[in-house]
Amino acid sequence: MGSKMTPLNLDSFMNQQWEDLLLLHWAIPEDVIRSSIPNDLEIDLFENQAWVSVVGFRLTGLRIRPIRWLEWGEFNEVNLRTYVRDRMGRKGVWFHSLDSCDLFSVIGAKLLYGLNYRFATIERRKSNQSILYQSSLRSFSVKTTSRLEAQIDSCKKQKLQASEPIDHFLLERYLFWSNRKWANRSHSASVRHKPYNAFRIQNSHYQGSLFSCHKLPEPEAKPTLAHYCEGFPVTASAPSWLYDIAGQANQM
Repeated sequence: MGSKMTPLNLDSFMNQQWEDLLLLHWAIPEDVIRSSIPNDLEIDLFENQAWVSVVGFRLTGLRIRPIRWLEWGEFNEVNLRTYVRDRMGRKGVWFHSLDSCDLFSVIGAKLLYGLNYRFATIERRKSNQSILYQSSLRSFSVKTTSRLEAQIDSCKKQKLQASEPIDHFLLERYLFWSNRKWANRSHSASVRHKPYNAFRIQNSHYQGSLFSCHKLPEPEAKPTLAHYCEGFPVTASAPSWLYDIAGQANQM
């Protein structure tokens, strides 16, 4: 069997590259989303305001221990998330759903992390001027669509660097939680990457039914704030329940 599993193995459980991130954000009353969050997590507020975001991106270079020699092909994702903290004050993200066009990733993420991954068809189109993600959920019981698009040519020219406190609040999140059906508490995992080198976008748009399928009101206005980021490499930890099994819960 060789050497025993070390904390470093679990901390570097997964490697991947996130590319062409399009993030659309809306301010929303806290009581609107409170019931959709597990009881052991709290809504994280910025100036007494809750936020929800739709994020589209391309994922490449996925490698997972212990089969790091196997590299997944690239695929697109669209997720709906909000911002939370746990009882220890650690801040992170709660995913209402994560739609992916890679079936094996959907199955693996559900089993390992308990995340609400869903198999979908996701089209990505990018030019020098604009970027678009269009998703359609593959499900017999629920039809969910989303379309995210933005003009990205002007954000770099105008140097609209995302550097304000609200930008940091929305972007720099290094923990996420999930709630496995048979567990009595939420489980966390972490990601590591360089800080976002993101730009604010002034012309962005969303339409679809991504919110309503989670019993949340669909936005009636354009995003309160939007970002575009070219991307960066990411390292993700194993889920916290795997640390528990390995006797390393104190490392999280």
